[in-house]
Formats: sequence, C-alpha cells, structure tokens
Amino acid sequence: MVFRQKFLRSLLTIACAVSLPVTTAWAAGSVQVSVDKLNVRSGPSLQDTVVTTLPMKTVLPVITTKNDWIQVKLPNGQSGWVANWLVTAQQTTAPVSQIESTTDNLNVRSGPGQTYAVVQTINPGTRYNIVQKNGDWIQIQLSGQTKGWVASWLVKEGTGGNPASTTPSTGNTPVPSTNTPPPPAANTGGTPSKPGAVQGASLTLEFAPYVYATPDASTPAIGQLHAGENVTVITQQNGWIQFPYDGVNAWFSTDEGAVPTLPASGTGSNSSSTGSPEQPPVSPIPPAPAKQTAKVNTDGLNLRSEANTTSAILGTLAIGSTLTISEKQGEWYRVQAPDGKTGWVAGWLITVSQPTAPTPSGPYVTIINPDTNVRSGPGTEHEVVTLAQTGEKYAIAGKAGDWFQVTLSNGSTGYIAGWLVSASGVPAVVKSNELVGKVIVVDAGHGGNDNGATGSSFSTLEKTVNLQVALLLRNKLESAGAKVIMTRPDDRKLTLQQRVDVAIVNKADIFVSVHHNTHPNTATNGSIVFFYNQGNSSKLASLVQNELVKATNYKDLQSRFGDYFVLRENPVPSILTEIGFLSNYNEEIRVRSEKQQDLAADGLYKGIIQYFSSQSTQGS
Repeated sequence: MVFRQKFLRSLLTIACAVSLPVTTAWAAGSVQVSVDKLNVRSGPSLQDTVVTTLPMKTVLPVITTKNDWIQVKLPNGQSGWVANWLVTAQQTTAPVSQIESTTDNLNVRSGPGQTYAVVQTINPGTRYNIVQKNGDWIQIQLSGQTKGWVASWLVKEGTGGNPASTTPSTGNTPVPSTNTPPPPAANTGGTPSKPGAVQGASLTLEFAPYVYATPDASTPAIGQLHAGENVTVITQQNGWIQFPYDGVNAWFSTDEGAVPTLPASGTGSNSSSTGSPEQPPVSPIPPAPAKQTAKVNTDGLNLRSEANTTSAILGTLAIGSTLTISEKQGEWYRVQAPDGKTGWVAGWLITVSQPTAPTPSGPYVTIINPDTNVRSGPGTEHEVVTLAQTGEKYAIAGKAGDWFQVTLSNGSTGYIAGWLVSASGVPAVVKSNELVGKVIVVDAGHGGNDNGATGSSFSTLEKTVNLQVALLLRNKLESAGAKVIMTRPDDRKLTLQQRVDVAIVNKADIFVSVHHNTHPNTATNGSIVFFYNQGNSSKLASLVQNELVKATNYKDLQSRFGDYFVLRENPVPSILTEIGFLSNYNEEIRVRSEKQQDLAADGLYKGIIQYFSSQSTQGS
C-alpha cells in the first residue's frame, strides 16, 4: 500500500511537470514585452484595472504566474500583472548581457529618464551587467547592491567578460579608459561639414517641424513639434534627427528650419563641462519662449499626476479655468492651475492659446492660418523669408496689389497674401467675392461626453479632429468674407436638433457638418461627402467631394446619399463630410497631422467656393 501511494505521488509529480511547462518557463527568470504600450494590470484578468503601460522590449523579472497571467516586478519597484501572450520568455541560460559606455562621464540615473537624479558617472573601458530594460533606458548593476539607469543610445551591448564590479566607477571620478578611440582625422580640404546636433543632446527647437515614423517626408506625418520645445537627440543622419516621441523613436527633418549648433559631447580639450552626456549644455541658450495658456472646456476636468488617464487625480478644474502651460507630452499638457497646483491635463479637453502679441498702434494684419508664408516680394514667385503663426499681428507698412507689406519682429519687412489674413484699419482683401455676405454654418460633429469614433491605433477621438478641421475651415471662410457660425466652437455636446436649429434660426445659405469615419474592415480608407436631398445639397456634396480628395490625396469614395438627421431635417442645402477613417492605421496618422487637417479644410473651402460660384453663374 505504501509503495502504491509513493508510485502514485511520483506519477502525479511527473504529470504536473509535463502539463505545466509554460509556467515553469515563465517562473524561471524574466520576460520581455513584445508589443508597444502593454497594459499592466492590478490583477490577473482583463477586468482588473490598468496601473501603467510599458513600451516594447521592456524586460521584467517574473514574480509568479496564474493561469495565462504573469506577475512581474516593474521598473519602479512595484508589481503588476501582464498577459503571457503579449510577452516572451527570456532565456536564463544565455550569457550575461553587459553594456559599455561609448562616451566619457556618462550619467547613471536613479530612474529610466533624464528627469531622475544622477547617482554617478561611468566611462568607456568598463562593462556593467544589465539588470533590466525600460524603453530606451537600461538598468545596470553598479558596485555592491547599487543599480542605476543609462541611456541605451549612449552605450554598446555585449555578453560575457568581467563585470564592472572588479573596477567600479564611483562618484564622479572618471575611470581611465583602456579603450580610447583615436582622434578623428583632420578635415584637410573641401567644404567644412555643417555642424549638426550632438548625439544625446537636448535640443531646443527654433521652428515647428512635422514628425515622421521614418526619415522620409513622403510618408504621412504622425505629429508636429512647436518652436521652443526640447527634444533629445538619439541620432542624426542625412538631414534627419531621431528622437523619443510619444513612446516611440520618431524623426524630423532639419531642412525645415535651423538647428542650433551644439558643442561636442565632452571630447574636446577645451571642454569644461562635466554635465550629462545625454543632455550637454547648449550654447548659446535661446531665450525662453513666452508661456502658453489654456482654457478648460469641460467641467470637472481631472488634474493628474502623470500624462495618462490611469495616474492619480490631484484635483478637478472648473470649466473656463485659465491654466498656464509649462510642458507638452504627446496630447497631454503639464499645467499650473489657478490655485497653484501643478499636474497634467488631456489636451483634447482644453483650448490652447498662444501668448498674446502686442497690438500695433496703426493698421495691422492678424494671421489666421498656421505656417502662413511671408515672402520677400508681393507674389508667390518670391522666396519665403519666414512663416507666421495663427494669432500673430504685424503692422502694415504698405500694400502692393492684393499683398500687404508688413513689419517683422526683427525690423525687416515681408509680404503676406491679403486674402490669408484678417486686416484691421484698412479694407480687407477678398480673393473671390463668391462668399461675401454668405451665412455658412460649420458643424463639428460630436463633442462633450460624445466622443464619436475612436482611432484603432492611436485612440484618436473623433470629436477632437472634427473640431480642429472645423475651426480651420471657419478661418478660411471668414477670410473670404463669409459670415460663419459654429454649432460648437469648443468641446461641448449638442443635440442633433440643436445643430439643425442653428442653421434655421440664422437663415444659413449652407450647412457643413465635419466628421471622421470608422469601419470594421481596417483596410477601408478614403473620403465621403453625404447629402440627403437632390438639387443644391447633392451639387454641394459633389463639388466638395472633388476638392477634398484633390487637396488631401485621400481615396475618392464618391459623394453619396446619407440618411442622417442633420441632413434629413435640415431645410437648407446640407452636407456631412467623412474626411478619413480612424479605423485605418495610415489614415488615422494622417488625420492627426496639423498639416493634413489644414489640407482637408482647404479642400472643403474650395468646394464651397465652387458651389457658390456655380450658383452665381446659374443666377445670371
């Protein structure tokens, strides 16, 4: 009997070992995140709350497992649960991975980012064991039990060898390098190479470049930076700079503006800097940009401790509150509230305004579109000398045809097309008289607690991009003499009947509703303009459809009948535009781009002009 019990126990042990190979593998050591923005949850199920997200390739020590879930130790020392189908097991038998600094006096920080304190510096010639990774940062084992984080773009990885514990670098005293590279060969002829941004430098932008997923301007932009923002240079090649952007490594072109010359990273004999190699001093330091402010668009806006919807709520803000912006991270802003509290707020729930420029004493123009060309002469054949931004005011020095000569901030003068600005103190320039006196209702779809569709890849809220395009369209229509009435100029919710009533009460000539689309098939893409009534509505839809796809280069899905309340119940000529599909990866990237939004608004604008032009011709 005793032998039989022992035999059964042995069989059970073998069966468990065979049936649980995955758990054994997970529990053996660590796992690596195999997707971007992996949700880490408070418990082992999809119903548990998300406590944080992690970038791809983050390596995490395993604590325990439960069913299809793994409890891991997070970079901040806390623990959480991840789905085992979204991570891969790390081999425990592989040689120990190590790093070696590629620059002198590399800062080792207490956490994975440049905001953490420097605990010591390390130098080339000494290797350190890798403990774990978090995005672009690597935690290494220093002397004793001390650990620290280094920027991955400033080290080289390898395996084996003696760890740094044999010759540790302590404090800020450099370790003599046994692996010092030879000095670069002198430039003995030809044109000197243009100095670029130093790898690891913190770069303050003096222009507003578009951001791309790859160093190729022919691909869709995934965002835009603004003058005064700081970026960290990862690498530079062929006129492009790579930098961390919203959780990924992205690129912008230096051809779009001037990149400040930065000092070499601690290698010159005259360098007295002992600062951070991943953030060396920039000389000269550009003046700090004026503070931006913002208005809260919704009541009870959460002020959070970090730039995400899962961080702690520090307080709530009332609608209409004025906030001072100190930093931007993706679609989030770090702000100071009226009571002095600081924290992060979602950018789609506030309206950001540029610092108010002083109003010139005499006649002046106000810029109504971003990146408006200022040229050296009165015509498009003249070169662009600078770009003017929305809200900026310039004193009028003269006029040549339809062009205003304006005085710039440096005292020089330039020319701006009169039909692209709002003029004060002088008659406005109207390129076409077709829109003068026309009443046009522009309806930004959804709003408030009605988000509309949500982007499949970047969680873009339809209500946000609807309003952004609608506001750009308003500017263009008003510059041509139209009276524009917005159903919602900010993030608020209206009923469908309220939207129609705006057109009825104001005796609108046309009603244009701005939307973005979604579809279960993520391959579906393109633009559609809907109408309900034949006649003027269908004609307006056809003309706008044609100009929209021409301006944006979106796929032409043709104007068509649509049974929508704001069209069906509207007595004025009405259209509903579906500009692009948020469910399509490439199209979601494009509709988020400020440049692409302006192109969409331009297409709508030109289609509307054609409609009224055809009405005038028909009437005569």
